[in-house]
Amino acid sequence: MNKIATAFSGAALALAISNISFAEQSDPSFSVNAGLVSDYKFRGISQSDGRPVIQAGMDLDVGNGFYLGTWASQVDFDYGSDETDYEQDFYGGYSTEINESISYDIGYIYYAYHGSGRDEDYQEIYGSLTFSDLTLGFAYSDDYWADSGNFYYPYAGYSFSLPSDFSLDLHVGLNLFDEEIFLYESDSYIDYSATLSKNFGGLTLSAAFVGTDVSDRECFDTDWCEPTLLAGATYAW
Repeated sequence: MNKIATAFSGAALALAISNISFAEQSDPSFSVNAGLVSDYKFRGISQSDGRPVIQAGMDLDVGNGFYLGTWASQVDFDYGSDETDYEQDFYGGYSTEINESISYDIGYIYYAYHGSGRDEDYQEIYGSLTFSDLTLGFAYSDDYWADSGNFYYPYAGYSFSLPSDFSLDLHVGLNLFDEEIFLYESDSYIDYSATLSKNFGGLTLSAAFVGTDVSDRECFDTDWCEPTLLAGATYAW
Protein backbone atom coordinates (compact mmCIF):
# COMPACT_ATOMS: atom_id res chain seq x y z
CA MET A 1 0.00 0.00 0.00
CA ASN A 2 0.88 3.69 0.29
CA LYS A 3 -0.84 6.69 1.71
CA ILE A 4 -4.52 7.01 1.14
CA ALA A 5 -5.34 8.27 -2.33
CA THR A 6 -2.39 10.55 -2.81
CA ALA A 7 0.19 10.23 -5.50
CA PHE A 8 3.70 10.41 -4.03
CA SER A 9 1.97 12.75 -1.68
CA GLY A 10 1.66 9.45 -0.35
CA ALA A 11 1.66 7.87 -3.90
CA ALA A 12 3.63 4.81 -2.77
CA LEU A 13 0.29 3.90 0.27
CA ALA A 14 -2.31 4.81 -2.36
CA LEU A 15 -0.58 2.51 -4.85
CA ALA A 16 -0.63 -0.33 -2.36
CA ILE A 17 -4.31 0.00 -1.51
CA SER A 18 -5.13 0.24 -5.19
CA ASN A 19 -3.40 -3.10 -5.75
CA ILE A 20 -5.94 -4.85 -3.50
CA SER A 21 -8.57 -6.53 -5.64
CA PHE A 22 -12.27 -5.82 -5.22
CA ALA A 23 -13.19 -9.49 -4.98
CA GLU A 24 -16.46 -10.64 -3.47
CA GLN A 25 -15.10 -14.14 -2.88
CA SER A 26 -11.57 -15.27 -3.63
CA ASP A 27 -8.70 -17.06 -1.98
CA PRO A 28 -6.68 -15.05 0.57
CA SER A 29 -3.49 -13.52 -0.82
CA PHE A 30 -0.42 -11.86 0.63
CA SER A 31 1.87 -9.32 -1.04
CA VAL A 32 4.99 -7.35 -0.18
CA ASN A 33 6.25 -4.12 -1.72
CA ALA A 34 9.43 -2.06 -1.40
CA GLY A 35 10.56 1.08 -3.12
CA LEU A 36 12.58 4.27 -3.28
CA VAL A 37 11.26 7.81 -3.85
CA SER A 38 13.26 10.99 -4.43
CA ASP A 39 11.15 12.86 -1.83
CA TYR A 40 8.36 11.45 0.32
CA LYS A 41 5.44 13.88 0.01
CA PHE A 42 2.13 13.32 1.78
CA ARG A 43 -0.78 15.56 0.85
CA GLY A 44 1.68 17.82 -0.90
CA ILE A 45 4.08 18.33 2.02
CA SER A 46 7.54 16.75 2.23
CA GLN A 47 7.94 14.24 5.05
CA SER A 48 11.64 13.69 4.37
CA ASP A 49 13.08 17.23 4.26
CA GLY A 50 13.33 16.95 0.47
CA ARG A 51 15.56 13.86 0.58
CA PRO A 52 15.19 10.37 -0.97
CA VAL A 53 13.78 7.66 1.29
CA ILE A 54 13.19 3.91 1.31
CA GLN A 55 9.64 2.60 1.79
CA ALA A 56 8.11 -0.87 2.21
CA GLY A 57 4.83 -2.53 3.04
CA MET A 58 2.89 -5.78 3.43
CA ASP A 59 -0.75 -6.46 2.51
CA LEU A 60 -3.16 -9.27 3.27
CA ASP A 61 -6.25 -9.60 1.08
CA VAL A 62 -8.50 -11.82 3.20
CA GLY A 63 -10.44 -12.87 0.10
CA ASN A 64 -13.94 -11.64 0.98
CA GLY A 65 -13.39 -7.91 0.42
CA PHE A 66 -11.58 -7.29 3.71
CA TYR A 67 -7.90 -6.36 3.84
CA LEU A 68 -5.17 -5.61 6.36
CA GLY A 69 -1.74 -4.11 5.92
CA THR A 70 1.19 -2.13 7.18
CA TRP A 71 3.51 0.30 5.42
CA ALA A 72 6.64 2.15 6.57
CA SER A 73 8.86 4.95 5.34
CA GLN A 74 11.88 6.87 6.50
CA VAL A 75 10.96 10.43 7.50
CA ASP A 76 12.85 13.57 8.50
CA PHE A 77 11.03 16.56 10.00
CA ASP A 78 14.31 18.44 10.59
CA TYR A 79 14.08 18.61 14.37
CA GLY A 80 17.87 18.44 14.71
CA SER A 81 19.19 15.69 17.00
CA ASP A 82 15.70 14.88 18.34
CA GLU A 83 14.30 13.81 14.97
CA THR A 84 11.73 11.28 13.88
CA ASP A 85 13.37 8.29 12.20
CA TYR A 86 10.47 6.54 10.48
CA GLU A 87 6.72 6.37 10.06
CA GLN A 88 4.74 3.14 10.20
CA ASP A 89 1.09 2.89 9.17
CA PHE A 90 -1.37 0.16 10.11
CA TYR A 91 -4.61 -0.11 8.19
CA GLY A 92 -7.60 -2.29 7.51
CA GLY A 93 -10.75 -1.96 5.52
CA TYR A 94 -13.32 -3.36 3.16
CA SER A 95 -13.53 -2.85 -0.62
CA THR A 96 -15.92 -4.31 -3.14
CA GLU A 97 -17.63 -3.74 -6.47
CA ILE A 98 -21.24 -2.63 -6.71
CA ASN A 99 -21.21 -3.38 -10.43
CA GLU A 100 -18.66 -3.45 -13.26
CA SER A 101 -18.05 0.32 -13.13
CA ILE A 102 -18.75 1.29 -9.50
CA SER A 103 -16.79 0.23 -6.42
CA TYR A 104 -16.18 1.53 -2.91
CA ASP A 105 -13.55 1.30 -0.19
CA ILE A 106 -13.89 2.10 3.52
CA GLY A 107 -11.31 1.68 6.26
CA TYR A 108 -9.21 2.82 9.19
CA ILE A 109 -5.53 3.80 9.33
CA TYR A 110 -3.20 4.54 12.25
CA TYR A 111 -0.06 6.60 11.63
CA ALA A 112 2.77 5.89 14.10
CA TYR A 113 6.03 7.89 14.25
CA HIS A 114 9.18 6.62 15.91
CA GLY A 115 12.39 8.27 17.05
CA SER A 116 11.69 11.77 18.34
CA GLY A 117 9.74 11.05 21.52
CA ARG A 118 7.13 13.60 20.40
CA ASP A 119 3.42 12.79 20.32
CA GLU A 120 2.95 12.71 16.54
CA ASP A 121 0.73 9.61 16.18
CA TYR A 122 -2.81 9.99 14.88
CA GLN A 123 -5.64 8.00 13.32
CA GLU A 124 -8.03 8.42 10.41
CA ILE A 125 -11.13 6.82 8.98
CA TYR A 126 -11.53 6.96 5.20
CA GLY A 127 -13.90 6.09 2.41
CA SER A 128 -14.01 6.42 -1.36
CA LEU A 129 -16.38 5.74 -4.22
CA THR A 130 -15.04 4.98 -7.70
CA PHE A 131 -17.02 5.46 -10.91
CA SER A 132 -14.98 3.87 -13.71
CA ASP A 133 -11.84 6.08 -13.71
CA LEU A 134 -13.11 8.78 -11.31
CA THR A 135 -12.62 8.45 -7.55
CA LEU A 136 -14.23 10.67 -4.90
CA GLY A 137 -13.08 10.21 -1.33
CA PHE A 138 -13.01 11.59 2.19
CA ALA A 139 -10.78 11.09 5.25
CA TYR A 140 -11.30 12.33 8.80
CA SER A 141 -9.09 12.52 11.89
CA ASP A 142 -10.32 13.52 15.35
CA ASP A 143 -6.82 14.75 16.26
CA TYR A 144 -4.43 15.20 13.35
CA TRP A 145 -0.62 15.08 13.36
CA ALA A 146 1.09 16.73 16.37
CA ASP A 147 -2.19 17.40 18.20
CA SER A 148 -3.48 19.80 15.54
CA GLY A 149 -7.16 18.98 16.14
CA ASN A 150 -9.95 17.82 13.86
CA PHE A 151 -9.01 17.32 10.20
CA TYR A 152 -11.17 16.79 7.12
CA TYR A 153 -9.90 15.71 3.71
CA PRO A 154 -12.26 15.57 0.71
CA TYR A 155 -10.42 14.64 -2.49
CA ALA A 156 -10.89 13.60 -6.10
CA GLY A 157 -8.78 11.60 -8.51
CA TYR A 158 -8.94 10.58 -12.13
CA SER A 159 -6.94 7.85 -13.86
CA PHE A 160 -6.13 7.81 -17.58
CA SER A 161 -4.93 4.74 -19.48
CA LEU A 162 -2.33 5.85 -22.03
CA PRO A 163 -0.68 4.07 -24.97
CA SER A 164 2.16 1.60 -24.30
CA ASP A 165 0.63 0.69 -20.93
CA PHE A 166 1.40 4.04 -19.30
CA SER A 167 -1.08 5.52 -16.84
CA LEU A 168 -1.66 9.11 -15.75
CA ASP A 169 -3.25 9.74 -12.35
CA LEU A 170 -4.54 13.19 -11.38
CA HIS A 171 -5.34 14.12 -7.79
CA VAL A 172 -6.60 17.16 -5.89
CA GLY A 173 -7.42 17.37 -2.20
CA LEU A 174 -8.71 20.01 0.22
CA ASN A 175 -7.09 19.90 3.68
CA LEU A 176 -9.39 21.44 6.31
CA PHE A 177 -8.51 22.12 9.97
CA ASP A 178 -10.70 23.38 12.83
CA GLU A 179 -7.94 25.72 13.99
CA GLU A 180 -4.86 27.53 12.62
CA ILE A 181 -2.44 25.14 14.36
CA PHE A 182 -1.04 22.88 11.66
CA LEU A 183 0.02 25.72 9.33
CA TYR A 184 0.93 29.31 10.17
CA GLU A 185 -2.11 31.63 9.86
CA SER A 186 -4.05 29.14 7.75
CA ASP A 187 -6.81 26.63 8.50
CA SER A 188 -6.90 25.03 5.03
CA TYR A 189 -4.84 24.33 1.94
CA ILE A 190 -5.07 22.53 -1.40
CA ASP A 191 -2.72 19.79 -2.56
CA TYR A 192 -2.51 18.40 -6.08
CA SER A 193 -0.50 15.91 -8.09
CA ALA A 194 -0.10 14.40 -11.53
CA THR A 195 1.63 11.02 -11.69
CA LEU A 196 2.84 9.21 -14.80
CA SER A 197 3.66 5.54 -14.23
CA LYS A 198 4.40 2.31 -16.07
CA ASN A 199 4.45 -1.23 -14.75
CA PHE A 200 7.12 -3.73 -15.81
CA GLY A 201 5.94 -6.95 -14.25
CA GLY A 202 6.22 -6.35 -10.53
CA LEU A 203 8.24 -3.15 -10.97
CA THR A 204 6.44 0.20 -11.20
CA LEU A 205 8.37 3.31 -12.27
CA SER A 206 6.76 6.68 -11.63
CA ALA A 207 7.30 10.39 -12.12
CA ALA A 208 5.05 12.82 -10.27
CA PHE A 209 4.50 16.56 -10.09
CA VAL A 210 3.27 17.35 -6.56
CA GLY A 211 2.39 20.72 -5.06
CA THR A 212 0.25 22.86 -2.75
CA ASP A 213 -1.02 26.43 -2.58
CA VAL A 214 0.91 26.99 0.70
CA SER A 215 3.64 29.64 0.94
CA ASP A 216 7.04 28.91 2.51
CA ARG A 217 6.14 31.15 5.46
CA GLU A 218 2.96 29.18 6.17
CA CYS A 219 4.80 25.88 5.62
CA PHE A 220 6.93 25.95 8.79
CA ASP A 221 9.32 28.45 7.08
CA THR A 222 10.50 25.65 4.76
CA ASP A 223 10.19 24.76 1.07
CA TRP A 224 8.43 21.47 1.89
CA CYS A 225 5.15 22.65 0.32
CA GLU A 226 6.58 23.94 -2.95
CA PRO A 227 5.66 22.23 -6.25
CA THR A 228 8.19 19.47 -6.90
CA LEU A 229 8.95 16.90 -9.59
CA LEU A 230 9.48 13.48 -7.98
CA ALA A 231 10.65 10.08 -9.20
CA GLY A 232 10.13 6.65 -7.69
CA ALA A 233 10.42 2.92 -8.17
CA THR A 234 8.36 0.27 -6.35
CA TYR A 235 8.56 -3.50 -6.64
CA ALA A 236 5.72 -5.75 -5.48
CA TRP A 237 5.67 -9.53 -5.16
